[in-house]
Formats: sequence, C-alpha cells, structure tokens
Amino acid sequence: MQPDVRPLTPADHTLIGGIIADAFADDPMNLWTFRNVKALKPTFTGLARDLYLKDGFGHVTADGSAGALWLPPGVGKDLSLLSTLSLAYPILRYGGPRAVLRSLAIDAFMTKNHPAEPHYYLFAIGVRPGKQGKGLGGLVMRQALKAIDAAHMPAYLENSKRDNLGFYQNHGFELMEEVTPVKGSPPLWRMWRKAR
Repeated sequence: MQPDVRPLTPADHTLIGGIIADAFADDPMNLWTFRNVKALKPTFTGLARDLYLKDGFGHVTADGSAGALWLPPGVGKDLSLLSTLSLAYPILRYGGPRAVLRSLAIDAFMTKNHPAEPHYYLFAIGVRPGKQGKGLGGLVMRQALKAIDAAHMPAYLENSKRDNLGFYQNHGFELMEEVTPVKGSPPLWRMWRKAR
C-alpha cells in the first residue's frame, strides 16, 4: 500500500531539504557543482525555506520518503541578499570557492534559458535511496500535475540525470534540448510539458 501525499508547509523545509539531498546525492550535476555531498542538505533546505515553500509549493509522502518543490507561473527565483549569503556559506564551506563559482554559473545559465511563456516550474522531485523504484516519485508528481492540468498550464524542468528522462516522459514532459550549461559540466535536459 502506498503512503498518502500531503502538501508541504513552510515548517517542512528541513524535511524536504533532506529528501532532495538524499535523492540527489549521486546526481552528476550536483556532484560537479557542489563538489561535496555535505553541501546538499543545507543548500536544499535553505532554498526550500527561503523560496520554494515561501513563494511556491510542494508535496511529500506521509512517510517522508518522497517529495517535490515547484514554483507557480510568474514567480521568479529571486532571493534576498541574506538568503543568498546563507546559501553560499555551506557551498563555500564544503566545496570551496570553485563550488560557489560553479553554482553561480549554473544558476545564471538556468535563469537565462528559462522559458518566457508562463508555466509551472519543477525545481526538484526526489525519493530517498532504498525507497526508489516503488512508484513514490510518480505519486508525488501526479499530485502536482492534477492542479497544473486543472489550471490548463504548461510545466517546465531541467533534468540532470539521463536515467530520469523516461520518468519525466511518462508524465508528459517532452525533451526540448540537451545542453552543457558550463564548459566541462555534465549535461542537462530541458523538458516541457504542454498545457492539458
């Protein structure tokens, strides 16, 4: 029996930060960017607290094994100076100056190449290791897509793992392009889901 899915609240920033960090611990782009998995949890927790659960939304399984973070149409990824500095600290601490520069370069690429058409943006969806392959990611994805489809809006994401292309395609996302955002970085796959 699969667990229930509930909306995330602002108080869940540490929970979803941990889920995303665990799920992305073997992600090529995150490993290249941050250079140390210890930077993942504080970075994703800070992003959840200061942006995605403040201005966006997400869902989590009741057992805390899977979750996702989204931004609705018209909401940018703008952070205050204090939030930016608090995010930079763990990246600098665990990955060094090169990790900070890589983070800024990847973020600049994503911002520059973000579609102009209004859409929902999937920042991250993840399932903790040991729980993967049991349909929990799909459960969390479908919860958000119900609302997105009810609003008749498209959705967009940047996939950082080739193995996940089929998962997103099964949920209606189509490949826009494969890109190398920064010289020497792993690829990203930009994906779009048409309004339904």
